[in-house]
Amino acid sequence: MLRAGSYPILARVAFLAALAGALLLALLPEWLLQDLGVTFTHDGKLIHSVAFTVLAASAILGWREHKAKLIVLLTFLGMAIEVVQGAQLIGRGPDVFDWVADCVGMACGITIASWTKWHWITNPPKRPDEYPDREIDCQEAMEAGFRAIVDCMLEAGWTRGEIMRSLRRLVAADNMTQRENAKVEAKLAIARAMVSASRPRQGHGPTSGVST
Repeated sequence: MLRAGSYPILARVAFLAALAGALLLALLPEWLLQDLGVTFTHDGKLIHSVAFTVLAASAILGWREHKAKLIVLLTFLGMAIEVVQGAQLIGRGPDVFDWVADCVGMACGITIASWTKWHWITNPPKRPDEYPDREIDCQEAMEAGFRAIVDCMLEAGWTRGEIMRSLRRLVAADNMTQRENAKVEAKLAIARAMVSASRPRQGHGPTSGVST
């Protein structure tokens, strides 16, 4: 099973591969596409949407801290492709609806990336009992979720320093809560023991009767 920290690297590789493929198909001259037997008919808009869905999702998952910049970059990429296709050199025609399809695909990709970053596959412990480096494995399993929380807070407008200080306070508050809960549980255990000790045991209680 892959480590959680390796998923952004895979997303970056997928983005670069998808970008190369999209640019190749978009900028090849018309005559070369015909020689290769590649034609785009009524499925052209769907192809644009699928391509930019993959580009947007993989880009955001690969560089989550630059989400806004990536969206702007992909938007201008779609426009640039249509401008270049309008040049006489490659014999392709520009189509504003192709760019609209690109934007629809980006919206789908953003949605997929937002859902996926909360569902990274984490690694369970290697064994249910204690073993060396168990805490290190736990940290690696939590890394993707931790980064997702930080990224979401950054996107909302909080600074990294505010986020880190707040996380430290949350950890401290949780530790204090656990200590208080432990004290309460100890007091309840003592109270239950005292109540149990004060009850007369069956067969050993006081007896009453009339002597003859």
